[in-house]
Amino acid sequence: MKSIRARLLTGLAFFLTVLLVGQWLWTTLTIDRFIEKQVITRLQTESETIISHVHVNANGQLILDNSRLSSNYQRVFSGYYFKVQTENQQLFSRSLWDFELETSPLKPGIKTRHHIQGPSGQSLLAISAAYSKQGQYITVTVAEDITWMLEDKAAFQWTFSFLSLVGLFGFVVLLYVIVQQALKPLNKAKNQLKQVEQGDIEKIDEHAPDEIRPLLVELNRMMSSMVTKTRRSRQSLGNLAHRLKTQLTLLNQIADSREMKNSPEAKADIYKQTKDIKYIIDRELKRARVAGLTLPGKGIDIDELMISLADTFKRIYQDKVLEITWSIDTNLRFHGDREDLLELLGNVIDNACKWCQHQVNITIVKEGNGIDITVIDDGAGCDSTSLSVLTQRGFRADESIPGSGLGLAIVFDIVDSYDGQLRFSKAQKWGGLQVDIHL
Repeated sequence: MKSIRARLLTGLAFFLTVLLVGQWLWTTLTIDRFIEKQVITRLQTESETIISHVHVNANGQLILDNSRLSSNYQRVFSGYYFKVQTENQQLFSRSLWDFELETSPLKPGIKTRHHIQGPSGQSLLAISAAYSKQGQYITVTVAEDITWMLEDKAAFQWTFSFLSLVGLFGFVVLLYVIVQQALKPLNKAKNQLKQVEQGDIEKIDEHAPDEIRPLLVELNRMMSSMVTKTRRSRQSLGNLAHRLKTQLTLLNQIADSREMKNSPEAKADIYKQTKDIKYIIDRELKRARVAGLTLPGKGIDIDELMISLADTFKRIYQDKVLEITWSIDTNLRFHGDREDLLELLGNVIDNACKWCQHQVNITIVKEGNGIDITVIDDGAGCDSTSLSVLTQRGFRADESIPGSGLGLAIVFDIVDSYDGQLRFSKAQKWGGLQVDIHL
């Protein structure tokens, strides 16, 4: 969808264009009709004047008294012409010289208007009218050169078009400035939303026009509600965990009682279960502490996290002289649980460092609404039959290297919790294992 600014400017520019084109057409047609009407009215008057000076003699021949007509009809190619005709006779104005107007006799009472070509390529507007006089049907055609009108019309159209384009451009610039000023509050809210996403601010400024102020107020209320609910959840989880710890202490005391001394297997089972429960409680408490301190929209700086992880693994595997490199999109942040991302990256990179020769490469990029993580190493890789079972809890592709076989299974659980995807393949670059994760 286009921005509001683009839609407003496009719509208003289109409306102004249609308006100016309509005005141009209306003005041009109006001027044409006005000038043509004036010329036709004059030609009709001339036609009636000419027919009034036409007489039919005793031999049935037409006689025209030229002395009473305008001198314009006497000058050659003056631009004013006439033709009087019957079935058997034609009379022309001297101004036509030897040029003949192409017209045909009409029936009485009929009038026509037409454009014809005159002498020297002149554009003529002509009217023809038929009269009945002294028993004769006489057709009178009067024409006037309108070349000057067409030239003036063309000059007007070019001038008007140029001024219209200049005006349109000026209107569009003015509209752009007005729209920019009108949308300043929206731009401010947009920038503040980005700051909220990056965790730089906790609240959006609510001083805005009435149209968007309710939205900003509601966003602030929702963010405040999220912080409050997260804090309450953290407190409730902490209280529950502490109560469970009390019950675990009682279970351990029961395991140490005299009755349980005679049953070492049951005692060991109780200790094992309480240990697992304590691990889960500690992990969830840690999650609650992280969630309680996280602001809505505040993402995790992945680059900062990678620096810490790389330094840690270089010290753990210092006997390999590791070279850990990574590439991360600029300003990319992870909008999720920090402990989840730390555990996910830690397990995948730890696995790569464990099996590599010397090199591990991590690539993290933004993809749609999520992120793509790719980790490759220069180790021996894994055969195709083992790739599909790498995420099984406790599975180890090589028993010669110490490990629990839980790391990649934990990675699978975390990826699944984010509705993500996890895929293993052979790295094309170095031939080792390639892990592709989408969150």
